Amino acid sequence: MLEEILLDGSFVTARPAPNDIDIIVVLAPSHDFSSDLPPHQYNLLSARRVRRRFGSDIVVVRNGTDELTQAIAFFAQVRQQPGMKKGLLRIKL
Repeated sequence: MLEEILLDGSFVTARPAPNDIDIIVVLAPSHDFSSDLPPHQYNLLSARRVRRRFGSDIVVVRNGTDELTQAIAFFAQVRQQPGMKKGLLRIKL
């Protein structure tokens, strides 16, 4: 079950022409990644398919895991400014 979505990308910068969006999809802690998904769900959660179709980066993680903490830390980095952090837009569902 989808719990929240975190968004980042050049659209949150002062760039005059932002060109990407990064997405962290947070699923319930009990989500079973080994279960088969219908094609319409798989296509929305596959990093390769999302990048090819929308040009976006997507990471799918369970809530409360180290993977979520690592994804947030990665996307909060400011390119070419070590030590700087930026916020992400969090949408709780």
